[in-house]
Amino acid sequence: MKRTETRAFLWSLLIAAAVLFFCTKSSPGYPVNDWSDANIYLTIGRGMTRGQVVYRDLYDHKGPLLYALHALCALVSANSFLGVYIMEVLLGAAFLYGAYRVLTLTGLKQSAWAMLPVLALIVFSSVSFAEGDSAEEMALPLITGTMAAVFSFLQSDDERMSAQSLLLCGALTGCVFWIKFTMAGLQAGLLLYVLIKYWRDLPRMLGWLIAGFALSTLPWIVYFGLNGALIDWLKVYLYDNLFLYSAGEGAGLVARVKAIVMSGLDWLTGNLRYTLPILLGLAWFTVKHKKLRLCVWLMAAIGALGVFIGGKSYTYYGLALAPLAVLGLAAIGCLWDRFVRPRWAGAVCLAVCVALCPLISHNMTADYGAAFATAKEDTMQHRIAQHIPADASLLNYGFMDAGFFTAAGITPQVKYFHQTNVPLDEMLTEQARYIREGVCNYVVTRGQQPEGLDQYELIAEAETPAFWYEKVYLYRRRTAE
Repeated sequence: MKRTETRAFLWSLLIAAAVLFFCTKSSPGYPVNDWSDANIYLTIGRGMTRGQVVYRDLYDHKGPLLYALHALCALVSANSFLGVYIMEVLLGAAFLYGAYRVLTLTGLKQSAWAMLPVLALIVFSSVSFAEGDSAEEMALPLITGTMAAVFSFLQSDDERMSAQSLLLCGALTGCVFWIKFTMAGLQAGLLLYVLIKYWRDLPRMLGWLIAGFALSTLPWIVYFGLNGALIDWLKVYLYDNLFLYSAGEGAGLVARVKAIVMSGLDWLTGNLRYTLPILLGLAWFTVKHKKLRLCVWLMAAIGALGVFIGGKSYTYYGLALAPLAVLGLAAIGCLWDRFVRPRWAGAVCLAVCVALCPLISHNMTADYGAAFATAKEDTMQHRIAQHIPADASLLNYGFMDAGFFTAAGITPQVKYFHQTNVPLDEMLTEQARYIREGVCNYVVTRGQQPEGLDQYELIAEAETPAFWYEKVYLYRRRTAE
């Protein structure tokens, strides 16, 4: 790595650490990350470090790479999000460094350094960033890395994209696919443009792209093959997502198209901090960068279709499209280079952006979930966890993992340790069986109580911090010691 690139990565690392300290609830500044998704990932990652196999032993429906990354985080800290924060900072730095590469490839000079803290602020403080540690966040550096590789080739005079770059793009796309396959649309758009424009070299390019994708897939074939879980992997990740999770989002073509459009509009209007730069960037590249015009539009169109094709509009879905904001910052950076000369202006920009984080990040507000700079002992998760011994078996009944496994530092001993939003009949019947047969020593519930709790006794309850349910209840099996 050249000296300038090393400095750019260290600059990116500083920005990511500072901005994410306020913007992600995985940060040491927060007592817990109380987002269900983040807790699911860490719970399964912790289970993987203790010999359990995702999909076979612990059920959830995201991609295996996501859980493997959280297994590494669990090795750093099994009962806190410290490891997750470190991972988010490293991946955030990679995302910003990839953005730096894209910005310089589009002609930016000094302004490229100043645009990085702006990018971090508008993306990491956005509504779609949620509480931090989403699958979409994990994909950001992989997508910008692919953008940098493709832009580098298209801006060069080379007639053929190198085998090394193609292999890299295939591997990065594969990594996104094995995190959450709906997010691979941006990379698909980029690579489709290259394949169409240089169609005479199509067989060679396809060969190297497939080889790169295969490299990202091979570890999972080996892992699940050695553990006898190939069918579990493919059934849950592909079948359940395609035919259960995405089913029923609208009957008929018109209803589905309407749902897709409304989902996209919800994201567009709810995240103006970076969606306005996206629109600016698309317009700017259409007028000023004709060589890349069709490429960026194809990337945006296929990327958006992949994200919203299910017709769902969960807050965090659109974050996968945030790399497109780099295009708008390229337009702003052109003006910056013309009128802002001092080298220290980038440092001032960083200071301003970090100062704005506590003011505009929705995670800093105390009206939802765990608040910044509060004690762990005051959180719902730790008030319940203090009643659960380290060797306990726990069931999170009827709702998604709310963080009790992490707070107690324990690993689930049943496959359906919580209830996901996949409409899977087996999950519901198994959770009912666990209670009926007293499989778990402890059960935490909310709302309507399940049948069969007569063999359990209520030992604790806790109010929730402005969630969609008011209280959680902890039960202990009467025969448990």
